[in-house]
This record gives sequence, structure tokens and C-alpha cells, in this order.
Amino acid sequence: MDPQRPDPGREERAAVSLRPRGSDRARVAGDKVVLFSRIAKGWTARVPRSHTHAEHPGTAVLWDEQYYEVLNADVMQGGGIRYVLAAWRDDMTFRDFQTYDDASEARIAADWEAAMRQRKHGKLAWFSGMLLGHLPAPIQNRIANEYGVSAPRMTLLSMIPSLVLLGVCVWLYAGARLKMEASPVPVWVWVIAMYSLAESAMRYLVYMGQSRAMGSLPGTIVYAILSIIAPQRFPWPRERGSETFTLAPDEDVVRLDRITMRMPLFTLLSPAEQHRLAQRYDFDYREHAYTPAYILLCGALFGVIVEVQRVRGAGGISAWISLIVAGVLVVEQLVRLATFARRPAGSVLAPVVRLFVRGYL
Repeated sequence: MDPQRPDPGREERAAVSLRPRGSDRARVAGDKVVLFSRIAKGWTARVPRSHTHAEHPGTAVLWDEQYYEVLNADVMQGGGIRYVLAAWRDDMTFRDFQTYDDASEARIAADWEAAMRQRKHGKLAWFSGMLLGHLPAPIQNRIANEYGVSAPRMTLLSMIPSLVLLGVCVWLYAGARLKMEASPVPVWVWVIAMYSLAESAMRYLVYMGQSRAMGSLPGTIVYAILSIIAPQRFPWPRERGSETFTLAPDEDVVRLDRITMRMPLFTLLSPAEQHRLAQRYDFDYREHAYTPAYILLCGALFGVIVEVQRVRGAGGISAWISLIVAGVLVVEQLVRLATFARRPAGSVLAPVVRLFVRGYL
């Protein structure tokens, strides 16, 4: 065959070597490949050079072990996308890389079918927003993700019934007043209407200020009951980021925290026990003794005042015993506060405290 003459079967052989995937169709037009697809693949076309910006190559597509550049991506009148591809030049740098194979086309087809389902059921979810917007925020977010609707918009739509209910109540009340008749609206309906209006106002502020979904108390109660009755069908989802994660501290840290929490109690033990604790746990009574002493002093003073009133009245022996105990504690705390500047001082409450700190002595 004459090499100068064009080969009439060259385009057909090139089209056969490039096997389209799925329902796509391809044909060769000179040095370019035209690919027809019913679903947009997300490929971007080449941006030519201009006076304001440099040339940007289109998406690099790996097709049958060869790289192609997307030159054009046009929407066809009958539906679908027409991609024009050319062999990738060695002087260009990859900016966006995609693989054209069966696996990628299966993912695109699955995403397209999911989008169609969302579009089909999204309108129903949007119209049902007056009811669905009362559900807890995690449930609204899950519905929004599944059907491609806006969870904050469902919350906004759910405020309409409260306004309608209040408007009907006002209309019936005004009509009855004009006719000089009793209002046909019961009191409990007014209570429900006013509560719904107040709750809707609060949820509206959240919607305007934070642009997020927020359920109502009745909707939360209803969904909680359904979740208890049928937990598999009405699960309570846990949103990402709504929980906290903590690491368990080391045993030394736990023990140190326990000792630090009990140091105010250590100051009520005998001076010899406090000295032993200071050597073992680096315990300084001056940092922890004053606060418990002042608390005991204030409580004991209040007890003295109360028991004096009881003794003056018809108080019996229990009033006298309580007064003596409170008085002893008042005197003891005054003595202890005066002693802290020189040395530690114990308390008559040491036997009781010793029961709680026995493991540290």
C-alpha cells in the first residue's frame, strides 16, 4: 500500500483498539477521539491561552494504557456529554488525572443512580419538611444526606404549622368577640399554640444565627418512643464530631490525682500523720489547711447560732449536745488557724477522716 495514501480503515482500527466502557460510544476523528457518554464524568476541558492567563491542560485520562487530554466537553441536545480527547503531549504537566476503566465507570453510574433517587424522593422530603423538621437534628441531617435536601430548610418549614395554629386561634377568638359570643378555642389549645410559637421563635433564631437544623420537643419525644419500640428501624444516629475521645491516663497520674484530691482531708489528721504524708507524697499542709478550716469555722458558727435559738426555745438535750459540738469546732478551728503559721494542727474529726484515707497512711 502506498504510504502517502490515507488508510481508509485506520480510524476503524483505532476505534476498535480503544474500547468504550459501559454504554459509552467512541469514534476517531483524525488525531482526536470523540467519546459520547450519557453521564457526566467530571472531566474538565482544556483552557486555552489568553492575554490574562496561561494555557491549562484538560483532565488527563488514562484509557487502555495510554494518556489522553480532554480538549472539549460539550452538552449534547439529546442529552449526554460529548468529550473530545487527544493524545497527551510530553511537554504538559498533569493537573487533574482520571482513569477510564470499568471500575471508574461503575462508580460514576452508581453515583448517578443515587443522585436520581435523591432527586426523585427529594421533592417528597421537601414537602414533608413541615413534619420532618420536628425530628431531632441528627435525624434531619441523615434525611438530608440520603435525599439531597436541606436540613435547615426542613427546620424552617416545620415552623409554619405553629404560625397557622396561632392564626386560626386568633381568627376564631376575634370572630367570637365581634359576635359577642364565648371563644370556641379552649384554654389548652391556647397553651399549645403559645408554646409552639415560643419554641418556633427559638428554633428560628438558631436557624438564622447558625444555619443548622434543630428539632422540636414533641418531635424528639415521638422519635424517642419510636426508637425504643423499634430500635432497628428508627435508630438514633451518632453524628461525626458529636462525641469526645479521651485517652486513659497513666496509673501514676491517676494515683497523683487521687492524692491531690484528698490533701485537704490530710490536714485534719494528727501532726505526726501529716509529717509522714509530707515525706511520702510531698504534701505541704500550708497549701491545703486553711480552706477546710475556714469552711468548718463558718459551718460551726452557723450551727452555734441555730442551736442557741433552739436552746432558748423548747430545745431538749439534743439541742445542748449540738450546741456543745458546734462550739468545740468553733474554738478548735480558731486555734488551728493560729497554729498553721508554725506547724500543722490536727482536728477532733481525725478518726472520721482516717477511715477515708487509710490506704495512704
